[in-house]
Amino acid sequence: MPSRSRWTALGALCLAALVAGCSGKAAEGGDGAGGDGVRTGPGVTAKTIRLGAISDLSGAVFGPLGRTQVQGNQLYIDKVNAAGGICGRRLELVVKDHGYDVQKATVAFSELEPRVLGITHLLGSPMTAALEPEIRAKRLLTVPSSFASSLLASEYLVVLGSTYDIDMINGLDHLVAKRRLLAKGDTIGHIYFEGEYGANAFRGSSWAAGRLGLTIRGAQIKATDADLTAQVTKLKAEGAKAILLSASARQTASVAGVTRSIGMDVPILTQAPGFDPALLGTPVRAALEKNLTVLTSYAPYGADAPGPKEVAAAYKAKHPDAPANALADYGYVSAQVIGEALKQACADKDLTREGLRASYRKLKGLDTGGLMAPMDFTVPGAPASTETFISRVDASAEGGLVAETGLYRARITPEYKVG
Repeated sequence: MPSRSRWTALGALCLAALVAGCSGKAAEGGDGAGGDGVRTGPGVTAKTIRLGAISDLSGAVFGPLGRTQVQGNQLYIDKVNAAGGICGRRLELVVKDHGYDVQKATVAFSELEPRVLGITHLLGSPMTAALEPEIRAKRLLTVPSSFASSLLASEYLVVLGSTYDIDMINGLDHLVAKRRLLAKGDTIGHIYFEGEYGANAFRGSSWAAGRLGLTIRGAQIKATDADLTAQVTKLKAEGAKAILLSASARQTASVAGVTRSIGMDVPILTQAPGFDPALLGTPVRAALEKNLTVLTSYAPYGADAPGPKEVAAAYKAKHPDAPANALADYGYVSAQVIGEALKQACADKDLTREGLRASYRKLKGLDTGGLMAPMDFTVPGAPASTETFISRVDASAEGGLVAETGLYRARITPEYKVG
C-alpha cells in the first residue's frame, strides 16, 4: 500500500514539519506500571504516549492526499496537548513515508512498530493487506485509510464510518431514487482498481444494481493505469448511462476528460480516494462540476457543522498555504478515535496495546461534531456506520465539494450483508 536503508535521512523520514517529537533514539516505554498505577506498553512513558503514521507522502498515486491526512492527525494531537494531554501524558506522532510501495511500507512498519502504542493512519489497501498479519501479531491497534469491508474481520484494524461497498450502494440508490438519473433496465459501468478497494466497491455496486434492476459492466484496472480511453469508449458502446469509479484522482481526471471528448454526457460517481481538489485547476474542471458526484464517509471541508468548521479553522491557521481538502477531516477523526480509546484505557488503568484494543471496542455513539456519522465500534465485524455523505463538485467552495445531501442511507442498505 527497492528498500530504504535503516535510519537513512532520518530527519526527512520523521518529517519534522508534520511530527511532534521525533528522534532517532530507541523508544522508551514498555510493559509495566507507572507511578499513577496505569499499566503501560510500548510507546508509553511517564510523560508521553507515542503514536505512529505510515502514509504515502511522496508517491504519484496518493501523495498529496496522504500529507493532508497526516496533517489532520496532527491537528487533533495539537488540540489534545494544548488541553493537557491524555492520562497526564502528551501525545507524539511519528510519521513514515512509504511512497505507495508495499516493500517500503514493510520496512517503515518494522522501524516504527517497537516505538509506538498504536497507529493513527496507514494509507493504502495493498499496504494494509500486506501488514495485517504483523499488525495482528504485534497487537497494534491501527486505523487504515481504507474502507474495505474485509478489514472488519481484523480485531486490530479500526475501519471508520461506512465501507466502500456500502458507499456505492448508497450512491447508486441516490442516483435512482432521489436524482432520478437512472431507471430500471439501464446499463451502468464501474471502473475499479484491482485489490480490496476496487473489489469491495464493485461488490457493493453489483449488489445494488441487481436490487435496482440495472445492468452493470465492470472494468478492472491497475493503479498505474492513467489513460482510461479504452475503458470509457467501450462503456459508451455498451450504452452505459452512468460511470462508477473506484480509483484515484488521476483516473477521475481521465474519465472526465474522455467522456467530454467523446460526447458521453453521463453522471460519474466516485469515492473518497477518487477526488482531489487539485483537479479543479485542470482542463476537466467544467466536466467535473457538471457530472461528478463524490461519496465519502466524512463531511466536505468546512461543512456546516461544528466539527468541520473547527477543523477547517485549525487547518487554515496551521497550514495557510496548503490547499483545502476534506481529508483533513478524516485525518482528524482517525486520530480522535484513537484518542477516545486512550481516554477509556486511562480510565481502565491499562495503556498497553491490549488495553487500547479493549477500550476501542467500548466506543459507541461516538460523536465527531458532524465530521463523520456517529460511530459504533462495539460490534465486531460490523461497519461503524452505514451512512454516506454525497457531495457535488463546486470549484468556488473551499475543498471543492458541497454536500448534496446530509448523511444518506439507501432504503435497500439494511438488506445488504457486509462481508
